[in-house]
Amino acid sequence: MSDARSDSNVNHVTKTNQLEATTTITIAICVLITIVALIISAVAISKPAGSDITVQGKTTSPRQTPQPAVAYSPSTYDASWCQASNRRRIYTVAIGFDIGAYVYSDDSGFQVGFGHDLIDAVCQEAGIDCRIVTEPFTNCMFSEKGQPQRGGIGLMEGWYDACIGYLASRQRRQIFSFSKPFLKPLEVYFYAFPGFNPFNITGKKVGLISGFFTNEACIAGLDQVAGRDVPHANVFHAQTPAELLAMIQNGTVDVGFAAAVDVINVISDTNVRQFPSGPFFCKNYGQTGMMTRKDNDFNSKWNEGFEKLVSSGRFKRLCDEARIKHGHRGEIDCVDA
Repeated sequence: MSDARSDSNVNHVTKTNQLEATTTITIAICVLITIVALIISAVAISKPAGSDITVQGKTTSPRQTPQPAVAYSPSTYDASWCQASNRRRIYTVAIGFDIGAYVYSDDSGFQVGFGHDLIDAVCQEAGIDCRIVTEPFTNCMFSEKGQPQRGGIGLMEGWYDACIGYLASRQRRQIFSFSKPFLKPLEVYFYAFPGFNPFNITGKKVGLISGFFTNEACIAGLDQVAGRDVPHANVFHAQTPAELLAMIQNGTVDVGFAAAVDVINVISDTNVRQFPSGPFFCKNYGQTGMMTRKDNDFNSKWNEGFEKLVSSGRFKRLCDEARIKHGHRGEIDCVDA
């Protein structure tokens, strides 16, 4: 009986000891897991936010800085519009300076005039983004003594898409393309001191503006003028209307030849006069429009916008308003619309 009790006590003690050992091990494991969890949490907290970003199953390098997320409303977001706006082309248009009512500086020094108004209106109708740049005329069209006109470096090299206000001549059409005209054929005159005979320029030294349509070919077509085939030695080129006036005044040339819109304001308040009383017109010359390289699509866009401007009646209103707003600088002779 006593032996049986003794075995029972031993087994009980043994089981108790085993239970205590198991409990101790379990507690130790739990403590270890807790410590590891705390270490992981501490590392996660101390790690810079966003250093690892998974995008479509790929993890970025810790050194890379993720792009900020863009919040948008699914109901308003239009991906195609965003892509189209990023590809929106900007067209640049070159314009000269100090050409009557078409372009001049206002009291604040800003360039204004009918040319600026027209570009803004047509480009708006065409739905294109146009920017105006002021450039020397010779960067659009260039000419020199005894040589045919040639394209200016700015337009030929693609510095801009178009030049505004160039009259289409046969020579120019060989080089460039022209839009629908917005001005009537321009009147041309001789400019000299009082007493000049515009119908006989034999032996006269003639001043021209480089690149302008009023060139040697235009003079040669004036049937009513004797001596119209001016020898190359008697031709002198100015770069601007103001320089042409200076050449007349200092005696470099006997007479200047230009369109009225180009020089009428330049000669005001001087003793240089306009001859004859009625205008000349260059033979085989078209009307005035936008001039572009032949491989440029600007004119197709411009013509579309211009036609909308005309059909809406806005072009006529624009011309009428310009005569009031810019008329103090000279005439504006728009095509009939």
